[in-house]
Amino acid sequence: MHKCILKPLKGHVEAMLKDFHVADGSWKQLKENLQLVRQRNPQELGVFAPTPDIVDVEKIKVKFMTMQKMYSPEKKVMLLLRVCKLIYTVMESNSGRMYGADDFLPVLTYVIAQCDMLELDTEIEYMMELLDPSLLHGEGGYYLTSAYGALSLIKNFQEEQAARLLSSETRDTLRQWHKRRTTNRTIPSVDDFQNYLRVAFQEVNSGCTGKTLLVRPYVTTEDVCQLCAEKFKVGDPEEYRLFLFVDETWQQLAEDTYPQKIKAELHSRPQPHIFHFVYKRIQNDPYGITFQNGEEDLTIS
Repeated sequence: MHKCILKPLKGHVEAMLKDFHVADGSWKQLKENLQLVRQRNPQELGVFAPTPDIVDVEKIKVKFMTMQKMYSPEKKVMLLLRVCKLIYTVMESNSGRMYGADDFLPVLTYVIAQCDMLELDTEIEYMMELLDPSLLHGEGGYYLTSAYGALSLIKNFQEEQAARLLSSETRDTLRQWHKRRTTNRTIPSVDDFQNYLRVAFQEVNSGCTGKTLLVRPYVTTEDVCQLCAEKFKVGDPEEYRLFLFVDETWQQLAEDTYPQKIKAELHSRPQPHIFHFVYKRIQNDPYGITFQNGEEDLTIS
């Protein structure tokens, strides 16, 4: 159907979107803000994680240019997924730690600004409006929403602000989009940014194979393990558990605990703690399973 309908209409749709944004002045504002954001160093944009170097940015830009040539929204989203996973890999490989959605959004904003492509605005619109709603589940929907949020941060960028927080107008727009394009609330929305959990597989430093999972506050560790078994394609899930690695200590999380509550508690501490959620096999643990039973035991539900 895409080949029959979207392929011949792609050029016309893109031209209409471009004319619309030129007429309303939004592309002029976006062009000016792209230049403004590109002049800022990462820290001024709220970036506190490693960013892709010039070579990686050029690779990402090539992928975005390839995306422009595609007429299928599904294929476009798959390429966006690869770009975002590349960014996550750079962030985690160069630091040896895992990062969540709050850290990823400013890095994505920085990368999009470095690519300096006005056309990304219409690319995101194209995907958001034409992608089958059923395909917005999971990482695809998360990264598409993130890309929209990153472009919104650039469009509304002011010199005194850091590019970390979405405006209330952007949040309202995203909520309206989700309400219009879906008939249920199972698809990730802007409200779910805080509900994503980054989980490594087997080792702390396995960022390239880590998964970003939608985990709501009252989802238990048992449920997360079931989700991990599916995402990591584990054949013997009974041999795996979810662990927390913090302060050089491994903790196997009890099945009735809540990973998001644990993450929130760690983030709320006065002193920052580097921590990782790891889905790993119980046996052959090189570190040994350590349960922390002191005053800061995080495995209690």
